[in-house]
Order: sequence, then structure tokens, then C-alpha cells
Amino acid sequence: MSKKNNSFNNNKITRRQALKYMGLGAAVIPAGMYLSGCVNKSNEDNRPKPDLDNIPTDKMTYTTLSRTGDRISLLGFGTMRYPTIEKETPQGITNVIDQEKAEKLVDYAMAHGINYYDTAWMYHQGESEIVTGKLLKKYPRNSFYIATKLPGSVQSREDAIATYHRQMEKLQMDYFDYYLLHSLYSDEMYQRIYHDWGMLDYLLNEKKEGRIRNLGWSFHGDKALFDRVVNEPVQWDFVQIQMNYIDWKYGNVPAEYMYEELTKRNIPAVIMEPLLGSRMAKVSDAVMDMMRSRRPNDTPAQWAFRFVGSYPNVLTVLSGMTEMEHLQENIKTYSPIEPISEDDKVMLAEATEIIRTYKIVPCTDCKYCVPCPYGVDIPGVFLYYNKATYEDNVPDTGGERDAGFGRKSRNFLVGYEQTIPELERANHCINCGECEPTCPQRIRIPDEMLRIDNLVKQLKTV
Repeated sequence: MSKKNNSFNNNKITRRQALKYMGLGAAVIPAGMYLSGCVNKSNEDNRPKPDLDNIPTDKMTYTTLSRTGDRISLLGFGTMRYPTIEKETPQGITNVIDQEKAEKLVDYAMAHGINYYDTAWMYHQGESEIVTGKLLKKYPRNSFYIATKLPGSVQSREDAIATYHRQMEKLQMDYFDYYLLHSLYSDEMYQRIYHDWGMLDYLLNEKKEGRIRNLGWSFHGDKALFDRVVNEPVQWDFVQIQMNYIDWKYGNVPAEYMYEELTKRNIPAVIMEPLLGSRMAKVSDAVMDMMRSRRPNDTPAQWAFRFVGSYPNVLTVLSGMTEMEHLQENIKTYSPIEPISEDDKVMLAEATEIIRTYKIVPCTDCKYCVPCPYGVDIPGVFLYYNKATYEDNVPDTGGERDAGFGRKSRNFLVGYEQTIPELERANHCINCGECEPTCPQRIRIPDEMLRIDNLVKQLKTV
């Protein structure tokens, strides 16, 4: 395995003058909605393009951190963002997994050394586990590792146990390589499911019986909850955390803190959201110039993946790869990885300070909040608002009503109406709050929906 850098950047970063930053990758923006935004169109052709020629099949970086001795690909395949296709159902048109495209992605991943596949009960409204099991069924069981998770939505101990066994049926497997307590976000939820209902003891017994090979948890809570769970008298085999060069210092719980606490305890880290839902795949010209000055041919995505993959206690880095080009680029980045340097970390910390000047809704398009019982396309509304912010098309309603204000208002409203179907817009949110507990980024979703709807209403009266 390639040697990884184990040092950390503690340099004080000076906040620079605010510069524009675009963070939504094409993977999460409908084709008709994608524009270069604050990325200068005239400079777009000069930006690094991923080298997708000669993708190696035998150069993948592997880790051997697992207590079970597994040799894990540093790039893991996340199944939360399988490609989808519209399908008509009795309930109307809905998006389902495009199994033909998904199969091509999984087959390509297997052929190029990826052997860790991460799914969950709730991904793609329950379809992900079924499709993942079907696509991996043709491969020898010892040629890949499967990870799935007990959802926090279970209603009782009996429901939790039934869900656990149903997951084996959906995946068509009789054991789990890696099993997680999914998305621990509140002390109450953790206490109720895993202590009051006894599900932690149940899963530990399943591990003892061999139906779980490695037991861990994924985390989206506060520091107190992280400290409680990591200090349980349990031999945790791994922990899945959100880590990238922005969240390293500025996550809800800084990734630096979580990573170091896990390293102290010899618990490997599985990394999610290395691109923050593709928001870090596009950067402003200013940030791109900083990156290009150090490595002229690297894309922003390659910088992000090299950052997280360079830490030695990382078991695997998960990526939800919707398009073949994304899969190919990520494979090449880790085949083998070129570890990031300390000077590179300083540069990325400076870039972070620029990026943080943009006040956006921190949505990663994970879709944990959907389906909304009232039909609101919650991630779609947030992604559109963020895109308009990056493109400087969100007018200041308290500012002058000049020509610039009128132009921004028209652009915002036209784009909103073209992008978000009428019955899925923010005005249909009734503040029921069902979505909020499931949001990993702790977004106050009803408040943000009200704010965006009020903006739309004000712009319409201008």
C-alpha cells in the first residue's frame, strides 16, 4: 500500500478577501440547469480535465486496517447515488434505480479493484440494498465486502430485528462484512434503540455468531454523543465519519477531532462525503489557481480525494459515483494514491477560508429528507438556491431596486420555475418537521423552506 502522511496542519489561516466559489458538481445538477456560474466561462477550457485514458486495473491502493484482516480498496463504492430513471407507478412518476447503468458501474468497479460496497436500508427509498445484492450476486462472495446499516427509523426492538433479517434477504447474503448503527444523530435515539431496546447487545451477539464480521457506526450528531459512543465498553471495528478539507476544521463536529480520537483508540475510519455531495468538485478561478500552482493537472475532485485518502487510519473513502466518468477519475486518483503534502494542506486550508465566505444551505443531496409527505423536493430546492447563490443571482431584497436587482430577480425566478415543478416548491412545506431529524447536516429544513419561499414571494411583487 502507498505510504500515507500522518501529520496534521495546525497553521493559523488568515481570512482572505471573499472570492466567489462554485461547489455543485454536474452530477447533482440537472443538465438543463448546469451553468458555469461564478466560474469564468472564458477560463473553463483552461481548467484541468480528468485523465480518463488508460485507467489501470491493477494499481488500486489497499488498506489492511480491519481487525478481520480484510484487504480493502481505498476507494469504496457508495450506493446512495446510483443513476436513476423515471418510471410511472400507480402513485405517479417516480425515480427508480437505472439497473442497466448501475450494473455497468459496479462491473467496472469490480474490474478495477474496488471491493467495498456501502449501502443502507433507506437509500433510494429501500431499493438500493435489493439492487446491490442483485448486482454483486454474480461475483464470488469472497471477492467483495458489503456494508449496510440498521436504520434509526425502526419503531421497536421487534421491528429492528425484523429489519436486520430483511436486509440479509434483500442483499441475498447470509452475513454482513461491515454492519453499522446508522446515522447516530441524537443521544435519545441512540439510548432508545441500542440500550433501552437492547439492540447493541443483539448486534454484538450477531457478531459473536459470525453473521456480522465487523461492527461499527456512522455519525451525524454532536460532540457529546460522539464521545459517549466512542467510549462505550465495546470493541468497535470501524466508525464512519464525514471528512473533507472543509469539515476538517469546520464540521458540526470537526473531522480532525473525530479522526484523532479514533486513531488514539486504533479504530479505523471510513470516510463519507469527501466532496460534500459534489459541492467541492467545482471551485472558483481563484481557488483553482491556488490548486494549479501546486499540481497543474489535478482537478478539484482529485485534490479532495487525495486529502482524505492520505491519512493512514482511513480504511476506505466512500464515493457515490453516478456517472462512469466520476468512477474512472476516482479510480485513477487512488491507483495508486499520491499522498498529500503538508504544504498542500496549508493551501487547502486557505482555500477553505475562501469557500466559507459563501453562505449557502449546507445540503449534500443525500436525500435522507425525502420523500416529503407533502411532495416538496427538499434537496432540489436547496440545490437550486445554492446554484443561484454561486452565480450571484440571489438579489438583496433590502438593497437598491436598480437594474442589477431586476436582472437577478428575473434570473432567480425563471430558473426556480424551470427547475422545480410547481407542486414540489418550497411554498408547499407546512412545517411538519418530519424531515428535520433525519438530516445529517442538521439543517433546519422548515425554516430554510420558509426563507426561500418568502424570497420568491418578495421577488414576484417587485
